[in-house]
Amino acid sequence: MVLLLISVSCESEMGIGNQDLNYQLDMSLQSAERYRVVMAVTDIAIGDNRLAFAIIGKDGPLIKDRINIKLSIAKDNLERSVTQLEAVFQPWPQGNAGVYIANADLKNSGEWIIHAIDPFKPDEVLGSVKFLVNKTSSSPSIGVKPKPLQNLTIKDVIDVNQITSSIKPDLELYTTSVSEAIDNGRPTIITFASPSFCRTATCGPQLEIISSLNARFRDRLDLIHIEVYERNEIGNDGNYELQVSGLLKEWGVNSEPFTFLLDKNGIIVAKFEGFVTELELENKIKEMLDI
Repeated sequence: MVLLLISVSCESEMGIGNQDLNYQLDMSLQSAERYRVVMAVTDIAIGDNRLAFAIIGKDGPLIKDRINIKLSIAKDNLERSVTQLEAVFQPWPQGNAGVYIANADLKNSGEWIIHAIDPFKPDEVLGSVKFLVNKTSSSPSIGVKPKPLQNLTIKDVIDVNQITSSIKPDLELYTTSVSEAIDNGRPTIITFASPSFCRTATCGPQLEIISSLNARFRDRLDLIHIEVYERNEIGNDGNYELQVSGLLKEWGVNSEPFTFLLDKNGIIVAKFEGFVTELELENKIKEMLDI
């Protein structure tokens, strides 16, 4: 798996890992297979995981409502080690693209393999890919109370554009810091995304979903957007350079968009690397609020 870098130039260059499913190459593809399977997540660890991947052929992405997958540890070819799951296609909001989603409980660290299988042709492997399962997640794990973040809010800046690259920012997403939210007795949704600089063009739509949920649930929970890139002013003439926010490093976030759901006690109950639909988030919100 190759993790590409997104670069933004304003008198400087910087990057954050971000999947580009159109150009990513995977050297583990077997020559007999007709498709490439491309992982769209990188923060995979022992325990429950939301796996996301694309299937790409010579004519573009393969789009089916659902496919079957087999998961196995790469060094163990025994049939008893194989886990069979169903993966559901989740379209992206723009263009002819999307990913397949499967929830998997992975018990061991190390190198694993996904085999994608057409449910109507169970003996035919569409494609496969190797991926790494870490012992621990780089980002805060489900079930823990994460480190408080002192993200800037509209109270701390003169112009909201100093803390977001959104063209039409929803000001309510910038009124509360993470450090305030995790101790105020309300559930919280936190999204790391860069609407203007996201390579897969999913961050803007992701933020629109967060804003929509804010309009519906703001009386019951807090929703926070944290911009991936922050401005570093150069001199006094209005010039600046962009650099990856140190807040992402504090939480070990290596890709975008990335969304966390915290309960009223500030404990992480769900997290989504990559684009997540409004329905997925709404279902988790209703679980948290018991509605």
